[in-house]
Amino acid sequence: WTEVANIPTATANNGGAGTQSLGLAFAGRTPGLTGATYEFTGAGADIGAFSTGGNMNTARTYPAGAGASSDSALVFGGDSGSITAATEKYNGSTWTEVNDLNTARGQLAGVGTQTAALAFGGEAPPISADTESFNGTSWTELNNLNTARQVMGAAGTSTSGLAFGGEAPGNVAITESWNGTSWTE
Repeated sequence: WTEVANIPTATANNGGAGTQSLGLAFAGRTPGLTGATYEFTGAGADIGAFSTGGNMNTARTYPAGAGASSDSALVFGGDSGSITAATEKYNGSTWTEVNDLNTARGQLAGVGTQTAALAFGGEAPPISADTESFNGTSWTELNNLNTARQVMGAAGTSTSGLAFGGEAPGNVAITESWNGTSWTE
């Protein structure tokens, strides 16, 4: 790890999307709820820099994010004072509300891109195993995780992803693989 530019405002429970050279940090607690967006540009030995982007329509904590760059991101779910299903697309300057998740939840995980995302797990409450895919327009219910959990790690795409760790309700070491149709432990 190499320390690079700090995010302009100390923020916890936020979401993110993008890559190492075109990252996006959004939402969270500062200590109040925020819908702020910070765009990161830089790579390798370059220390990079953050710039302020457009504010989200729904401020929240614990959202999930997907997206390949800072100008093509998706945020979904989270807690805006209550669990939300709100979904928004980012175009590099503004967030636009789009169709909501079918199941509102916070502390969920997400992978993929703005037009091909996967949302899974989270707290509805109770802890959820729900999996949904986003095609750029709307969410579709898919086969659930084998183990319901929240605050897990995630990696991959909407057709080839991983869910690892999390709380179910205690800490778990479970890893599941997504093949585009179903989860395998």
